[in-house]
Amino acid sequence: MYVVWGTPQRPVEEDQSVGWRLVGSNHRELGRSAESFAGFTECRAAVLWLRERISDARVLLTTTEAAGGWSWRLEIDGRAVAVAGRRYQRQRDCQYNFAQFLNTVQVAELAEPLPPPSRGAGARRRAGTRVR
Repeated sequence: MYVVWGTPQRPVEEDQSVGWRLVGSNHRELGRSAESFAGFTECRAAVLWLRERISDARVLLTTTEAAGGWSWRLEIDGRAVAVAGRRYQRQRDCQYNFAQFLNTVQVAELAEPLPPPSRGAGARRRAGTRVR
């Protein structure tokens, strides 16, 4: 799992927003936060809250002809807390990958943050923290 610093389209004075991603052992994204957070502390708290409330979660599988493919969204108390990082061609693949997300989010270790990306020449690279 990684916490990823957002890259704003225009300069901002306040802290940059962050979101989290859960990545499997094969480096494929299993899911990500459905919203962004004001900073690492808030993002980390959201992950811990998700773990505490995972038994109250409801999954919604969706498909649309226009976009094609299947996707999932996890809700707690009617609020989206996690979403699939990509679309799947088949419903069963979507369901399988959601199950992988559920199994992994409970055991992922949280790491300390790295600083946000600088605005220098390498600003296009994203800084983040790895959650093992």
